[in-house]
Amino acid sequence: MRGLAHIGIIKALADAGIRPSVIVGTSAGSLIGAALAAGMRWEQIREMARSVFWPSLLTRDGLERFCSRHLPATFHDLKTPFAAVATALPHKVPLVIDEGPLASALSASCAMRVVRRSVTRSGHRLKDGGISCVLPTVACRDLGAELVIASDVWELSSALRSLGLDPTHPRTRRAYPKQFQAALRDTDVLIQPDIPAAGYLPGSKAVDLMIEAGERAACLALSLPLTSRC
Repeated sequence: MRGLAHIGIIKALADAGIRPSVIVGTSAGSLIGAALAAGMRWEQIREMARSVFWPSLLTRDGLERFCSRHLPATFHDLKTPFAAVATALPHKVPLVIDEGPLASALSASCAMRVVRRSVTRSGHRLKDGGISCVLPTVACRDLGAELVIASDVWELSSALRSLGLDPTHPRTRRAYPKQFQAALRDTDVLIQPDIPAAGYLPGSKAVDLMIEAGERAACLALSLPLTSRC
């Protein structure tokens, strides 16, 4: 559910006339990113999010059916260059996927530990991308991005910020994992929504709360006026 805040960030960028030329997503961000890469407007992505009872996406079959219903079949069918990041086992290294069937790539990127079994694809055993690469800014650079806008909805970074540990401050950034610190070095604009507890509940109201949180954070980070509500 935290990933739904990405929709609000997309809304704020669209209102400002900003359209990404390269998109990379990890875990839930891969679902939202793929929808954006498919050419969907933020309103369409919102309706896609409202159309599903989100706990059903915790299973592989449920998530892949959802992808098949709402998204193109392959990366080649997307309108904007896009990659999904998964974690290759057993060494827990990030694997950037940008070709072939889309649904299995997104399923691998969202294969949460404990909750989901690994996904086998092209000989790799894959789990949630957030295990090894929670903020895939390096992959954005590798795909040619000149300016990287990063949307961070990670629970750990949110918890650390609540303790006053700023990820960009030299004295406190060491509290963050090395993979996160590396991601920040390739980040030009960092957007970190404050996720409301009520946003975890299934239903349209929670979706709207998450979108508002993302839009608010994006407008603050980019010094944009908060012109409307979702």
